[in-house]
Amino acid sequence: MLAAIFKKPFNLSMEDYLLPKLDKKELLVKVEVCGLCGTDFHIFSGESYSKPPVITGHEFVGIVSDKGSEVFNFEIGDRVAVDPNIYCGECKFCREGKINYCENLKALGVSINGGFAEYSIVSGSQAYLLPKDFSSNTAAFIEPLSCCIRGMDRASIKHGENLVILGGGTIGLLMVQLAKISGAGKIIVIEPIAEKREMAYQLGADYVLDSNSHELLARIKDLTTGGADVVIECVGQRAAADMAIKVARKGGRIILFGLAGKNDSINLNLHEFFLKELSVKSSLLNPFTFSRALNILVNKKVQVEKLNPVLKNLTCLETILSQPRDLSVIKYQITPN
Repeated sequence: MLAAIFKKPFNLSMEDYLLPKLDKKELLVKVEVCGLCGTDFHIFSGESYSKPPVITGHEFVGIVSDKGSEVFNFEIGDRVAVDPNIYCGECKFCREGKINYCENLKALGVSINGGFAEYSIVSGSQAYLLPKDFSSNTAAFIEPLSCCIRGMDRASIKHGENLVILGGGTIGLLMVQLAKISGAGKIIVIEPIAEKREMAYQLGADYVLDSNSHELLARIKDLTTGGADVVIECVGQRAAADMAIKVARKGGRIILFGLAGKNDSINLNLHEFFLKELSVKSSLLNPFTFSRALNILVNKKVQVEKLNPVLKNLTCLETILSQPRDLSVIKYQITPN
């Protein structure tokens, strides 16, 4: 089969790959679509953890083509979405129910072979059955949406609270819709690209501001009467993290959601931080949120169709990854030949 094998930074090779024999608790999944995530760009450039050589791709959907003798929840022909994060269940954190902190975490498409291939072998425990008429392109968004749900859980938005979302890329636009479901008051998106600002309006933002505006801070403070109750940073860049602190009100809560490079950092004004009594949290992976994301998408509470361009050839993946790109901007779906 054709597979995209990450060998070292900036080295992604399209090769014929021979799959091993199925284990008794594993599924053979014929990949229909696999999302290209910002994490994949970070892996490709050496800015995020991976364990090469490995088949990349961690947001994928496919059809069960074969199964092990001890897989009883799925039948050949079933369509499934795959949760890539595999927890050991035995370490201290797993025993405490904090599975996203697992000391022995493995991830399909990161540390073990994933979905940028014609077929993928996955544990039956990682697969989720999809309704027969549910779009595969939409289902590929279950994994990123499940991570966004974790971020929203961390934000603990109360009805009527004002929210600023930094970044109007795929993740930011998912956050807009989740915030609306959560009962946020004013939802304000900050985004430099006009097309994405328009998309944010269409998907439920109340105000969308250009991050290049010289009056940005004054405008936010005016809209929120002094600052946002909650700020969710969805860019993964120092400037966005700095901005999050500036636009939060006293007693505000900040979620640093965007994945930054390994060496990225911010300068924190301790005096300002002290006076505001801010709470700053990060958000890691998708503990126990995959089913919730599936349910939200199946019931059409979140729209992803406009975020979902489809590329029909796996061999173009290397070209895409090699191009300079705002990691928050686009989510592709890759369909093997």
